[in-house]
Amino acid sequence: MEADHSTHKPKKKLLIRIAVLTSVLLLAAAVFFGARGILYLRYRHFRAADPAVNMQEQTREASMMTNGDFYVSTTGSDTNDGSSDAPFRTVGKAMEAVRAADKTGRQGITVCIEPGEYRVSALHFGKEDSGTADAPVTYRANGGEAVLHAGVTLRTEDFRPVKDYPAVADRLSADAREHVVVLDLTQPPYSLTAADWGKLYALGSYHTADHYDGDWTGPLYCELFVNDTRQNLARYPDSGFLLTEEVVKTGQGKESDGARTAVKNWDSIRNPEPDVYRVNEALAARIGTWQNLQDVWMFGFWKYDWADASTPIQSFDNTTRELTPRFVSLYGTKTDAPFYFFNVLEELTTAGEWYLDRENGLLCLWKPEDFDAAKIDLSLSGSPVINGEASHLVFDGLTLQGTRSDALVLSGDNITVQNCLVKNIAGNAICLTGDNNLVRNNEITRTGKGGIVLTGGDTQTLRAGGCRAENNLIHDWSEIYQTYQPAVTLNGVGNVCAHNEIYNSPHEAITYTGNNHIIEYNLIHDVCLLSDDAGAIYAGRSWIWYGNVIRYNCIYSLGSDGHAPDGIYMDDALSGQEITGNILVNIPRYAMHLGGGRDLTVTNNIVVNAGERAVSYDDRARDGALTDGWFDHAAKDGDMWTALHGSPWTGAVWREAFPAYTTMTDDFSKAETADFIPNPANSTLRGNVIFDLRKSIGYVSDAADEFSTIENNMILPLSGVNKFFIDVPAGDYRIADLQKLRESIPEFREIPLDRIGRTGS
Repeated sequence: MEADHSTHKPKKKLLIRIAVLTSVLLLAAAVFFGARGILYLRYRHFRAADPAVNMQEQTREASMMTNGDFYVSTTGSDTNDGSSDAPFRTVGKAMEAVRAADKTGRQGITVCIEPGEYRVSALHFGKEDSGTADAPVTYRANGGEAVLHAGVTLRTEDFRPVKDYPAVADRLSADAREHVVVLDLTQPPYSLTAADWGKLYALGSYHTADHYDGDWTGPLYCELFVNDTRQNLARYPDSGFLLTEEVVKTGQGKESDGARTAVKNWDSIRNPEPDVYRVNEALAARIGTWQNLQDVWMFGFWKYDWADASTPIQSFDNTTRELTPRFVSLYGTKTDAPFYFFNVLEELTTAGEWYLDRENGLLCLWKPEDFDAAKIDLSLSGSPVINGEASHLVFDGLTLQGTRSDALVLSGDNITVQNCLVKNIAGNAICLTGDNNLVRNNEITRTGKGGIVLTGGDTQTLRAGGCRAENNLIHDWSEIYQTYQPAVTLNGVGNVCAHNEIYNSPHEAITYTGNNHIIEYNLIHDVCLLSDDAGAIYAGRSWIWYGNVIRYNCIYSLGSDGHAPDGIYMDDALSGQEITGNILVNIPRYAMHLGGGRDLTVTNNIVVNAGERAVSYDDRARDGALTDGWFDHAAKDGDMWTALHGSPWTGAVWREAFPAYTTMTDDFSKAETADFIPNPANSTLRGNVIFDLRKSIGYVSDAADEFSTIENNMILPLSGVNKFFIDVPAGDYRIADLQKLRESIPEFREIPLDRIGRTGS
């Protein structure tokens, strides 16, 4: 025994020292960053290894040579007959040929588009361009990359030194004059006009420009891409954000300080008074060097990090240092709100930036490395590359790029978009409305907004849409609009998002509205990089979106730079959802955030290292309905009641599909029963495995504890992960001893990690 004691004494001393050091660090975090800082520091300190889950090298199938009915080639002519020996020059001409073709007795019609770049403004499909169930029409790349480019490729040899344009050069720093080159877009071979490159309009998901008289809203301006990387309109600072300081005045926004200050008639107000901020002396001096403030815009998160908006500068007083935006912030103001200035010629100071003199058509670019070999693309079209209304179409292996709008927008049934690359666009990548549409094996990147939007099915009858977004690689999107632009959005009834790999975005990855959707086998990481109040998978504020299932997804490593978002976020009383078999690792805030809803089934999930809580289940809807709580959407005259009463929730179809509706009541005299709709009732949190530093399931409100079932969850110390899983340091989160786990949770089913993510086919 003596030997044992002497052996363990040094280890005990070391552990004490580590504990003391950790306490000191946490105390320092409390002083400098507050409680959230402590949680984030602790989350980072005890970070587990990222799961190594089924990542594929290649998404899209290679374009193979095939036989077609019509051919298009960059060396063809629209006077040809479209045969392989005499191909058309444009896709539009091939569409005309398909339209005129007799489809009777055919198994399909295929248009083969040979490798090369095809300049298009917009390809509009009408019903007459449809195929049939027996004879779909396919447009496919044939033996290499076929690019439908809605912009223009700029030749490096057409750029000239900035010294040749003194009016521009005089506004640049000496260093910039050595690096900036200029292209006159108005001259041949481009011969573009202001209508081509567009003006600056308000951007951001929560701008207020439509409340002001004048021409403030429209398509995004043209954008510049160098080697497939979006260039920033010259901005200050070059990266990251400034922070607002003194708020001199909060203007006439919809809210001034939270939802309870909302102005009821705000939507009818015209030209509301803007906010006013005071900047520091250094920033004031810098703004004073900018020659034309009328062209300068600001972009920021003026109140909440989920509400981005832009505004021009209305005025700046160099004496008082008061900065007045043109547009008011929708939700009010605060100090330390992140923002930056953009479209400032004087701030063209580094690689990755550009500026366009819109009056004279002079494009100014900081030369990239190896400039002569650079590929430089300018987006131009204000329309989707492919758009319209048609059915039974297939788009296979195409590259879509260069639009200031969405890339592909179609209404119709049985449309397939597969093996395509969508990149360098201002809007969403692929938007399909109709039934039985399929988006598979595509790569989507460098969009200004979101990725895939599928809308199908009928909410009245609960007819399933049968649309699928599967096996897509979606990354580096939402680069202009930085909130609420998901990689995948499902709307309607009965659609599926499966086997996608999704990463690198400022905000959420997947969202949905409606009923009976399935979100499964997706691999999601490094999203919500600029947000706290956000979730990788997110939906919210509805008592009528019952029947959705979120299962077998792997979510890990969210947030950045202190931002602490959630994993799966059922916001604002969202009810009737099933969350099962998901694995969530290194989630900075809540792994599963249940925002006061009812009829939630949360089972068989694994949580490893949630920064704040593994589960948070509050009672905001009950609080909003029965007290003066902040969530007034659930108050008697709230919009959640309006939506519920306008739905078929009392009808036979819905009550058969969702039996919970048969016992639910909107009778406020029954507020203390589980049947009262705003109560967090009839939910089940069972059989989840949670590894937590505090050995806690998290926060469960008293009402949720009373009206729902929370039982038989395994809560383990975070230090136990290495024994529980096969090889955590290597990212292997398979359970080491499933039989032993089932002694505590008999119904636990192993999560099929080998099926999560893209399948490679």
